[in-house]
Amino acid sequence: MGELSAVRSSTNEYSGWDEERTEFLRAQPKSTPKMGLDREWWMRHIDRHLLMKKFDFRRLLIAFIAIVGLSIVVFEVTHHDLYRLAPFQRPSADIGTPGQCTTWPVDREGQYTPLRALSNGTAPKLKSHAPKTGWKKPTGIRIVALVFYGRKRTVDFLDCYLQQNLVTNGGYLDEIRFMVHTNKEEDLKYLEELVAQREEHYHIVQGGECEGSSYGCIWDSVVEENTIYVKIDDDIVFIHPDAIPQLVHTRIATPHPFAVSANLVNSPLTGYEHFHVGAIHAFRPDPREKPSHFAAESWRPSEKDLFPSSDLPELNISDVDSIDLDAEIFPNRSYYGHPFLLLSNDNFDLMKTPMGLNYLRGGDKGVESMYEAAWKSWAIASQQQYSLLKNLEDNAISRYFFGSPMEFTGPKNTSTVALKHYQAQGKNGPGAEQLYNTQYKRYNLNFVALWGHDIKAALPIAEDDEQDITVTIPKRTRRPFVIDTRSVVGHLSFYPQHEGVRETDLLDRWRAFANDMICSPRNQKTPFDVRCPGF
Repeated sequence: MGELSAVRSSTNEYSGWDEERTEFLRAQPKSTPKMGLDREWWMRHIDRHLLMKKFDFRRLLIAFIAIVGLSIVVFEVTHHDLYRLAPFQRPSADIGTPGQCTTWPVDREGQYTPLRALSNGTAPKLKSHAPKTGWKKPTGIRIVALVFYGRKRTVDFLDCYLQQNLVTNGGYLDEIRFMVHTNKEEDLKYLEELVAQREEHYHIVQGGECEGSSYGCIWDSVVEENTIYVKIDDDIVFIHPDAIPQLVHTRIATPHPFAVSANLVNSPLTGYEHFHVGAIHAFRPDPREKPSHFAAESWRPSEKDLFPSSDLPELNISDVDSIDLDAEIFPNRSYYGHPFLLLSNDNFDLMKTPMGLNYLRGGDKGVESMYEAAWKSWAIASQQQYSLLKNLEDNAISRYFFGSPMEFTGPKNTSTVALKHYQAQGKNGPGAEQLYNTQYKRYNLNFVALWGHDIKAALPIAEDDEQDITVTIPKRTRRPFVIDTRSVVGHLSFYPQHEGVRETDLLDRWRAFANDMICSPRNQKTPFDVRCPGF
């Protein structure tokens, strides 16, 4: 705009001089031609010449404005690419809550138009392990999702997975209930607006007396007969399209266990099972102090270079005592929005990562000695999730399928509808192909399916509902808690991991994955935040 003002200023000066010069010439007395030129011809020539100059300048100005206008249109269409090259000045205000910034190419107000919304492209499909005839929702059974709600940033794109799984969209969920467990105004307002847009299937259940640290009384209202409840935590960041149908059919095919859990990515117990079966890859946090890449909407790990070998510390894994294991398992965080980078595809390099070194530290003590660090370490949580992103990019979700078919004896599920469906389905029906019995060890309650009548019979649920549902009640009823390893979901972080995980770019990657693979073009998700410094 400064250059344009200068041009306008110089044009005005030239135009003023031009008018004065013409008036001066017209004021001269008529005389005989001088130097072979007729005076009137000379005046006509000067006026025409000057008018042409004015006309040429107007055309130049119009062309300039048109080019600027066209540039603005192109910018609006492709700005997510242009932002990668443009310098970005973060607003003077602080970021706010640590980790709440985005590595996407947003403007100063956090505005961004996702790529699929521009291209209207069709999302590629994840490989399914559904029956040959496809998934078919069981008749006569109501399936309700219970979203234990407290945070909008993850529920924002969890909404895409819920939408995908609704009966009206070909899924299994008849209803979504948001079990409120927060009094934070920002999150409550977001939920009210979301439910208002989807009021046919989404409903809010207020916490009431359940506000605070207790989750036990949240279960009091979910006791309907002929109903399977799928409890979903609000920081579930990935749900495979097979996960909920698989879980429901396993709940029917195995009426004896008290509850059936999904196969969690980012859980101490299943995490090290994944470690053993080849689903974990050699990722380490970016060692640099500032970003080395532009802001971009991206979820695929292959788009980043390998971990720089020159920055890999000396790690003599034959002599574990020589390694500062705490510094490796609980590393310092480098910069807001940093990624994890793959060391290599060499399986041996897995031992040079947070999960590998925690495993080595366990030594002969057994895998359970590693669980505490796996629960607390943000680096172990992140490594599991970057591994899931790689497995999704490879379209190899079956890497997570450990477990085997199981026969259960002892006290039976007394639900008529449960046994009816079990008998009708028989052993040849879908579900329960690869189970894992937790053998009364505590497991995470982030994504689990239960019958309403089983919850009713077990009330009241203890304040520590996770301990009660995965250990105490199964022991009392002699009905185990099992994991369906074919029902794969991703979990963002446990409480000790929150701060570190939020300073990675994982939340942005999971939003990008949802936009690319799950969300409809009309339901694309954008960041709530301004861009992280350095991008």
